[in-house]
Amino acid sequence: MIPPGWTPVHRADGEQVGWLAPDGAAGRVVPRLLTGTPLADARKAADAAALLRAEGLAALDRRWWARLPGEPLTGVVDAGKPAEDWSWQSVVLVESSPAGCTVRPEWPAPGETGRASLPVPVGDLLLAEPPS
Repeated sequence: MIPPGWTPVHRADGEQVGWLAPDGAAGRVVPRLLTGTPLADARKAADAAALLRAEGLAALDRRWWARLPGEPLTGVVDAGKPAEDWSWQSVVLVESSPAGCTVRPEWPAPGETGRASLPVPVGDLLLAEPPS
């Protein structure tokens, strides 16, 4: 669930491109992607909104990492509470909204058509870098 203090940011055509989240410092906010992941460090609200409009959607189009079950995905798997034996796998984002986001394996096995759903904000369930 999106925290109540987050402000949506839209492009001129009305499409949402991210969120502004309070930083605690007066007049500063963290620009966050549609997944809730920070795009950059805290800055003035106008600068954060401009950054999201310029780069917010493009920043989603990349390799991410999520914990998924070892067997090929079928249907939609709830990855919001991964099991202990699930491993980190490279994924791509399929969809994101305030209600949640959906990912799929970056390199699905033959016949693997499943997806995994995550809550938004994703927190540490979706990483921009492989876990160490």
